[in-house]
Amino acid sequence: MLLSRRMLHGLRGLRPSEIFKQDSLSPRKIALQIIILQMFYYITASILFSIWAKLMGFTPDIKKWICSWEPVDFTNSQGISISILWLLDSLICVFFLTVIVGRSKLAWDFALTVHAINLILVWTYTYKFPSFSWFVVQFISSLILIFLGTWTSRWKELRDTFFDGLVDPTMSIPNTTERNSSNSPQFELRDLESQK
Repeated sequence: MLLSRRMLHGLRGLRPSEIFKQDSLSPRKIALQIIILQMFYYITASILFSIWAKLMGFTPDIKKWICSWEPVDFTNSQGISISILWLLDSLICVFFLTVIVGRSKLAWDFALTVHAINLILVWTYTYKFPSFSWFVVQFISSLILIFLGTWTSRWKELRDTFFDGLVDPTMSIPNTTERNSSNSPQFELRDLESQK
């Protein structure tokens, strides 16, 4: 009986809702964030590739386009299009990085982890070292994810920490006749120094 309670308690601790309540540097939380971010990275790429294939009249070969480096080629239009779609995927994943991770200090780590896992997947799928053009696309993609992810995460952090509590919610906004007659501001800013 005691063993089953411990197992149930341990399984309860593995639920995503419980893991996301943990500290931001918890190994379980980081592992779950990596898995979710990687899933969104590949799901977004699959959606982009399938929409592009339907618009262009190609037969979609999503598995080959995601798991292989061979379609990324700068000598033909299909290879250039797939390269652009990988960069667009990285641009969309900036939003997911901001929402899932939300910390600018961790954005670099998660962006590089996503691309390192992608390299391992491509390497194990093809059993060959990727081409130079694939590395160029992945390098640019990682730069997009690193710098824009850091910037948006920093913006989210600053918005959440700095702008909270600046406006006094107890101060009522005067009606339009009072607003036009007085030169006083419509709301009162709190003094941050006196809140220490």
